Amino acid sequence: MYMTLPLSHHDIYDAALDDMLFDILPQRLAREMNVPSAIFFWLHPGNMQEISAGTQPEANADYIEILDQDPWMAEVKDERANSGAFRLTDHVSAEAFEKSVMYNEITLKHRLDRFWCLGMIQDTRDGRVVTAFHKGKQAGDFSDSELGFVNRHSRDLGRLHSIRRELIRNNIREIAAADRTLQGEMPIFDLDHEGRLLRMNGMAETLLLLHPLLILQRNQILAIGGPKKQAFNAAVGNATVAAHSHASWLDLPPMRAQDGRILPNLRLNLLPQNTNGRRALVIVTTEDAAELKSDFYSPQEKISLTQRERDILTGLVKGHRRDQLAHDLGITVPTVDLHSGNLRRKLGARTMLEAVAIAFKAGFL
Repeated sequence: MYMTLPLSHHDIYDAALDDMLFDILPQRLAREMNVPSAIFFWLHPGNMQEISAGTQPEANADYIEILDQDPWMAEVKDERANSGAFRLTDHVSAEAFEKSVMYNEITLKHRLDRFWCLGMIQDTRDGRVVTAFHKGKQAGDFSDSELGFVNRHSRDLGRLHSIRRELIRNNIREIAAADRTLQGEMPIFDLDHEGRLLRMNGMAETLLLLHPLLILQRNQILAIGGPKKQAFNAAVGNATVAAHSHASWLDLPPMRAQDGRILPNLRLNLLPQNTNGRRALVIVTTEDAAELKSDFYSPQEKISLTQRERDILTGLVKGHRRDQLAHDLGITVPTVDLHSGNLRRKLGARTMLEAVAIAFKAGFL
């Protein structure tokens, strides 16, 4: 019989930094739980759902299309975020699930061993993450001991997803810094024929970090959340088709940005480039360009961290506890707490996890 070693917090943190390890992590979680299926859902602002990683991937493409009709996903509510694992049958009956589109069009169609579900909901600064474990119909619902078993990884998985999102943000910054040849009077994205982001200017970088419907996926594909997702994908295809490329546009309505400011109505103009139709520029315009620039302007207070505070941050990212930090740095635990308090104050964070996220964004890590 094949045996697997229990996952440690080191295994989970390694997956935060390695794409391959991240992709196989649900398989390892499922194996450790002795269940056939485990999966991460990243629920982005703007109703954009991206299945990030999971077992039984043959059904993922179909599931994306009906995700909003899944009665279990309707139970992803604020009061359950960051509160540990829970059985979905505590909120949705097995009989109701059997009548759902998800069961009849996904589970039965693909002959998946999914029926009972154990879920865990966690918040990150860029959206919500759902971790789901599934059992077959004949296996019976999840027990209290299995629920506790999942909760053993709750904190580590929450940190994993927060770090992954910040690494994506850092990657956005790297793309913007790699080539500053695009003019900076308006946001400009340079995409290849698959919608992969190749270059962008500084205003585009800011827009991508602010706008709740603009999403840079793990594979560097620029996507639009919400009902205009398909229209944007079609527009990219039309602008990059080799033989008959043509320009098009897509409007985004005014909406509240991630930090609370109101963004105006934006038009995404998709223009073919003169490279055999295989690349496109997305130039973002609005009725008042000066208004757009002023909306983007958000002066940030300069933050200066001491070397010891940076050491604390680095240790936290590695998953070290307070006592481990004190031992590694040759200081006392109260001194670690003192530096941690200074970090929260300087970064404007309520918790140390939030401080790590802000530090990633500000480039301290």
